[in-house]
Amino acid sequence: MVADAVVYHPAVSHYLKFVATTVGRDKLLRTIQYFARFYAWYLLRTNRPAAAVQPWEAVKKQFGLVRKVLRAGKNVEHFKAAAVAADARNMDPVLRYAAVGRQLGYAGYLTFDLATLLDTLGVRKSPATKRFQREAFRFWAMGLACSVVAQTYTLYRLRQREARVDRKEGEGVVESKRIVLERAASRLQLTSDLCDLAVPLSALNWVGFDDGFIGLAGTLSINDGAPQHPLHVSPTANWLTTTRPSSTLPPRPAIMAAPAELGELGLSIVGLGSEYPPYSLKPDALETLARKYYPESPAMLKVLAINRYTGIDYRSSIGTADHPLVNQDHAPSITELHKIFMSDGVPLAIGAARKALAEARIEPAQVTHVVSTTCTNSANPGYDHFVAKALELGPGVEKVLLHGCGCSGGLAALRTAANLCLGHAMRGKPARILVVALEVSTSMVRSELDSINATQETRIGVALFSDCGSAVVLSNGIADHSNSTGIPPPIYELLGWEHRVIPDTEEDLGFDVDPIGWKVVLSPRVPKLTQAVLAPTYAAMMNSLPPLPTAYQTPADFDWAMHPGGATILTGAEKAMNISPEHMRASYDTYIRHGNSSSATIFSVLDRLRSKEMDELAPGGRVRDFVIGCAFGPGITVEMCMLKRNMATGDSIILSGLQTPPETESEAGSGPSEDGIDEDEDEQRPHDPSQDESAAEEAFINEAMEHVELD
Repeated sequence: MVADAVVYHPAVSHYLKFVATTVGRDKLLRTIQYFARFYAWYLLRTNRPAAAVQPWEAVKKQFGLVRKVLRAGKNVEHFKAAAVAADARNMDPVLRYAAVGRQLGYAGYLTFDLATLLDTLGVRKSPATKRFQREAFRFWAMGLACSVVAQTYTLYRLRQREARVDRKEGEGVVESKRIVLERAASRLQLTSDLCDLAVPLSALNWVGFDDGFIGLAGTLSINDGAPQHPLHVSPTANWLTTTRPSSTLPPRPAIMAAPAELGELGLSIVGLGSEYPPYSLKPDALETLARKYYPESPAMLKVLAINRYTGIDYRSSIGTADHPLVNQDHAPSITELHKIFMSDGVPLAIGAARKALAEARIEPAQVTHVVSTTCTNSANPGYDHFVAKALELGPGVEKVLLHGCGCSGGLAALRTAANLCLGHAMRGKPARILVVALEVSTSMVRSELDSINATQETRIGVALFSDCGSAVVLSNGIADHSNSTGIPPPIYELLGWEHRVIPDTEEDLGFDVDPIGWKVVLSPRVPKLTQAVLAPTYAAMMNSLPPLPTAYQTPADFDWAMHPGGATILTGAEKAMNISPEHMRASYDTYIRHGNSSSATIFSVLDRLRSKEMDELAPGGRVRDFVIGCAFGPGITVEMCMLKRNMATGDSIILSGLQTPPETESEAGSGPSEDGIDEDEDEQRPHDPSQDESAAEEAFINEAMEHVELD
C-alpha cells in the first residue's frame, strides 16, 4: 500500500511527464548547470580550495555541452514561427511585430550557436567561433527584448479589458477571472524573460553582472518548467485562490454496514477523446448574421448584447458566418441540417472515438457495445450506425442510441453503458463499451434568429451552443483473452451515480422540434432550479456509495467536472456547494475556449481535467483523487457520478517549439552561455475562423501572442 501511494502520487506522474520530453530534460539539465555556475562562484568567493570548485565547474561545462548538442537544428522551428506570425494579419500589430522579432532573434541565436558546435566539440577549431558566439548573444538579447515588449503590452491591454468588466453580472465574473489568470501568466513570462536577459547582456559586457548573479538568474528563469502552483505569482490577486467558507452542507453520515468496497463495481474509463471542428466563432459572428438578415428590434438587440458578455471567447463550429447553409434567404430545413450533420458532424464523432480506442489500446473487434447520444439529429438509422461502420466494428456489436437527453446526454450514456457493463459482468463476459456524444448546434443559428425576430423573446441559446464530438471507452475489468495487450489502466474509475428529475420543469429546459430545426427552450428559472437541486443530489449519491476516505466528505474535498451550461450555471454551483472556480477549472476552461457543446461537453471536460495545466490550477495546489461529474438536461433531469482518477495516467505534453533560446555556457569558454529556452505547451486554442493556417501553425501563432501555458 505504501509503495502504491508513492508510485501513484501526482508528483511522480508530473515528474515522469516532465522528464519524458526533450524540453523537460533540457530544463532539468539547465537548472543543474546554472546552479553549478552559481555554486562554483560561491565556493570561489568563500576561498574554498580548487579541488572543491573543480567538480562544479565540470558540471557547468559538460551539461552546457550536452544541451548545445541537443538543440542543434532547432533554429528552423523559430524561422517557421516568425513566418507564421508575420502572416497572422488578424493579430494585434504590436504583438505580431514583437512575435516576429522574438522568433527571428531566437532563430538567429540558434543559427550562430550551431556554427560554433564543431569548435566546441573539438572536431574543428575555428578563429571565427568567438565572433559567432558574440553575434548569437546579440540575437538572443534582441529576441528577449521583443518578448519583454510583448508581455508589457499584454499587461497594458489586460488592464484596459479589466476596466470594462462589469463584475455585477455573471458573465463579467467569468471575464474578470480569465483576466486574472492571463495576467498571472504574462507576469510569470515577463519575470522569466527579464532573468534570461541578464545572461546575454553580461556575455556582451553591456552590464557587469558576476557569475553568482547570472547563475541565480538562469536558475530562476526556468521556474515555469518545474512542477508548482503557477498562480503563486500573485496569490492575493488570483481568483483561483479566493478563500471561501467551509461547506455548510452536513458531512456525509457514517454508514454502519457498507454495501461494498470502493471500486467493487469494476468499472473504469480506459480511453478518452474529444474532437472539435476546425472553425471558432467569435461573438461578432452572430452579430454579422443578425444584422445581415433581420431588422433591428428590442429582442434582437438584447440577445446581441448578451452575446457579447457570455464569457465565451470562441464557440467551436463546423463553419464560419460565411457558410452557405446559414446564408440562404431562409433558415435551413431539417433535411438540410441532417445533411450537414452527416457530412461535417459524424467525422467529429469518428475522430473522437478513434482517439478513445487508441488510448484504451482496444482493437475494433474488442468493442462489445456502442452507446451514443445526440439531441441535434433524429434520423434512422442513427449516426451511431455510421460511426460503427467507419470504425469497422464487428457486425455483432450492440448499439444503443439515446435521444431527448440534451446536455445531460453524455453522463446519461455513461450511466447506460455502466449498467450494460454490469450485466455482462454478471454473465462473466468482458465488456468494452464505446460511449459517443455528438452535437452540431451552430447550424441552427438562423432558426433561432427567426424565432427571436418573430416572437420578440430573449432566446440566449443561440449565443451559447457549439459543435463537438467526444467519446470514452468503459470497461468492466474482465479480461478479454483475444486482446494480447491485456486490460488497460483506468483513467477514471466509475464508483457510482445518481439520476433524478426536478418535478414540473418540462417547460423550463428543452429542445423543441420545428420544421426549420430544433428550438432551444431555456427559461429564466433554470439557474435557480439547478442550483437548488445540486445539494440533495450530491447527498443522495454520497449515501449510496461505500465509505470514502475521511479526506473526502464535503463538496469542496472533490474536484468537479460540471457541464458548463452557462456562466450562471457554474457560479450557481459555486454558491450551492461552497466550492471555488478552481474546483471546476476544466469546466470554465472548456466553456471559455469552446462554448457549450451540449451532451458532448462533459467528456471534453473530463479529458481536459486530467491535463498538467489543469492540475497546476487545483485548489491549494492539490489535485483530488475523486471527481464529481454533473450535468443538467431537459426535464429538468440531473445526472451526477463519482469518479476516482488514476494519477498515473494523463495527457502527453505537446510542445509548440517556441522557446527562449538556450544560452551557451561551455562553448568556447567565452563568458556566459547555456540557456533559457522556455518551451510552452501547445494550448490548442481554437483558431480565428478568418485564418487558414493549419492546426500546427495556429499553435505557433498563439505562442507568439504570449498565451503561454502555466507549466
